[in-house]
Amino acid sequence: MPIDRRAAPELNPDPDQILGWTQLEALRRSEERYRAVVEHLGQGMVVVQGTRFVFVNSRAAEMAQMSVEDMLREGYLHRIHPDDRPLVDLRRRRRLAGEDIPNRYEIRLLLPGGVVRWVDIGVTIVPWDSGTATLTFFSDITDRKVLEAQLNNTLQEREAILNSALVGIALSVARRHEWVNEKYAEMLGYRRDELIGRSTVHVHPDRAKWERLGEEQHAALVSDGHFSNERQMMRRNGEVFWVQMAGRCVRDRDPDSGVIWTFLDITVRRQAEEDVRAALERQTELNGLRSRFVSMTSHEFRTPLASILSSAELLKDYGSRMPDQERRQIVQTIESNVQRMTGMLERVLQIGKMEARMLEFKPHKVDLQQLCMRLAEDARLTHPQASCLLVTEFAADVAPGHYDETLLRHIFGNLLSNAIKYSPGGGEVRFCMVREGQRVRFEISDNGIGIPSAEISHLFEAFHRASNVGDIQGTGLGLAIVKSSVDLHGGRIQVRSEPGRGTSVSVLI
Repeated sequence: MPIDRRAAPELNPDPDQILGWTQLEALRRSEERYRAVVEHLGQGMVVVQGTRFVFVNSRAAEMAQMSVEDMLREGYLHRIHPDDRPLVDLRRRRRLAGEDIPNRYEIRLLLPGGVVRWVDIGVTIVPWDSGTATLTFFSDITDRKVLEAQLNNTLQEREAILNSALVGIALSVARRHEWVNEKYAEMLGYRRDELIGRSTVHVHPDRAKWERLGEEQHAALVSDGHFSNERQMMRRNGEVFWVQMAGRCVRDRDPDSGVIWTFLDITVRRQAEEDVRAALERQTELNGLRSRFVSMTSHEFRTPLASILSSAELLKDYGSRMPDQERRQIVQTIESNVQRMTGMLERVLQIGKMEARMLEFKPHKVDLQQLCMRLAEDARLTHPQASCLLVTEFAADVAPGHYDETLLRHIFGNLLSNAIKYSPGGGEVRFCMVREGQRVRFEISDNGIGIPSAEISHLFEAFHRASNVGDIQGTGLGLAIVKSSVDLHGGRIQVRSEPGRGTSVSVLI
């Protein structure tokens, strides 16, 4: 029996209708797939339109400990912690207004029983039912926040320990401060925040040394993984001090990963070491002085004592038969040698006072013209056999002034005596005096044997005698006394000399 297609039109569908059914079925299946994906996301997903949720996936409901239906019924701020609600609402409104607002941030949920959970949310604007809504994905980060809090507490505890250390501690990367403790900042006179991020060069007094030190440090850290030495650093006020520093790489033998340094202020220790070293040098110097003193006294005292002894023996054995003139000459010889020994002893005593800083300075009004003329005459009488000519030139405008006459006698008596004594070949010894501003300059020059240039710097050391003096008598004490006497007057002394061509000594007081 034939089928009546008019009675059963569904058995003979329109091709367009078949296509529509197919598209609807495909759309339905696609929607089911997307819904399955959304529902099985590991993250919560919600859509907010106005002040309510218009879509909530099951993960979001699970995290909020609510049903999907309850969430769609409640306002979108229902589970947000009261302290975070103003921020969330403000950002939603500003975002919908088109302002540039961070799309990613962290907030808290307040769950039943007062339980607080942290979530990380990401928000974007989406079209929804011919309107605008915000799509939010969020995930629970409570465990991470707990770990971060624990880590932060640990870091705070460690920082507290490091900040209470008695040594400076710094972490540097590429020779730049990344972290410093309180002691390190205190040592340098800065606040911690003023040091962090800055190059270490500004706490060193010398850039060239800082660069060389960097090369040494890098080589040692790569080779051994650690480095230590003693060096100078500079405080904020420019004061330089000594530290003992030690560093170790964060990662073994990799200074580029960062280096942890410790610094100990050793300025007091270094000063003590310098004091000990200076004392040892001084003791060595004193030992040398003693040796030279023994050598000098054994030589300088033996000659006059031998002369005195022989003269006394002559008087004892032959005095009654000697003519009066010969006896007077022998007595004069004894007196001369006694005076010579007395002068040497006085110089030794002066050196002792000088070393003990007991050399007295008693200034009073002195007529320099008269004093210098007397000193010149005394020098002529003291060296009657001298072959040189003593010439004086004293400026008439040099007025009397306040000086220590005793010290002036030491100064110019010694200098004149040396000039005459060390001019065995004759020539002129000139003694000049001229006014120079508020001061007076004295100059004593000769044409004598001169002084080797390498020895001029040692002239004013006690017991020092130039290497070319030969058998010319002397103690090596006179110029040391001269220098101290000039210093007590607040003056200066300069020496110019050339071997074989004479010496010039200038004194400004």
